Amino acid sequence: MNLLFDIGHPAHVHLFKNFIKYLKGNEHNVYVTSRKKDVTEVLLNHYRIDSYSLSAPRTSKIGMLLELRTRNKQIYSLHTKYHFDASFGTSASIGFLNRKYNIPAYNFNEDDDAVVKYYTWLSYPFASKIINPDCIEYSRWKKKRILHPSYHEMAYLHPNNFLPDRSIVESYGLKPKQYIIMRLSGLIAHHDTGEKGISENLYKRIKSIFKGYKIVESHELKKEYQVDPWDMHHILAYSKMIVSDSQTMTIEGAVLGIPSIRINTFIGKSTVIDELEKKYKLAYGFYPNDETNIVQTITNLVNKEDLETEWKQKRNDLLNEKIDLNTWLINYFEDHILNERS
Repeated sequence: MNLLFDIGHPAHVHLFKNFIKYLKGNEHNVYVTSRKKDVTEVLLNHYRIDSYSLSAPRTSKIGMLLELRTRNKQIYSLHTKYHFDASFGTSASIGFLNRKYNIPAYNFNEDDDAVVKYYTWLSYPFASKIINPDCIEYSRWKKKRILHPSYHEMAYLHPNNFLPDRSIVESYGLKPKQYIIMRLSGLIAHHDTGEKGISENLYKRIKSIFKGYKIVESHELKKEYQVDPWDMHHILAYSKMIVSDSQTMTIEGAVLGIPSIRINTFIGKSTVIDELEKKYKLAYGFYPNDETNIVQTITNLVNKEDLETEWKQKRNDLLNEKIDLNTWLINYFEDHILNERS
């Protein structure tokens, strides 16, 4: 089969990289379109996934529509050359490809519909299937939903797919559990409008708690990296904890069994993270102005003697209930997409 993947975010490189490897290993032709978003293309190059770079992000709604039109035209052109049999991604473009050329479009998302309204109205009407975690909240397009008991991050951080390498950690001069990751998001996506994260003053106050620990800093908008992007999950897996205003890295830390402190104004707006915080208790969420509780919680965690053991058990509870999403993807492809074509 000729298969298109439209990838526009670094996390989605990880989401699909193992599935793409499986497809190529089974002699399917994989074509990837990419976007100049953060380290998306850096990661694609590292994993030797050839891609067509189609656009750079724009922040205004009008700019986003112009970018979408540009991407659509280029994807239509690629289809006339390669004749795609199916498409996968987290983008609106694959839906428009389906509308114009009747190419099945499998849209992946783990945000609640109400949080990304603009995206859902652009993407879901023309998608063939909408693939979500089963904890997601939604009210429309119910017949298109395919629900799974997992998260996107389980496609690349489930133990079947990822084993942290201590030697990579040591190559950066770090010692396991002796450093803290602090991640700052750019908060520039369309659904980030008006949202807030960690301020400079709060950042300094939090850093002062971690005396005796190294700080590994990660800034979405900076082009210089303290850690190579493809090594970050190894560094995350051996960290003491992560403090972040990033949704994705909060989930990544939690599914790796690392105490994850999320500080932003998205509290209560992500069912996936709510589940990690309330059901599995692997993460904590705070509004940026809740400084007293932020400082107290971080201080308690840093001083907790059995922290690693406790979070390991919490992670085991999670893994007992959630599946390897990459294996689910392969099975879904073989059982439904290949069978429907034949």
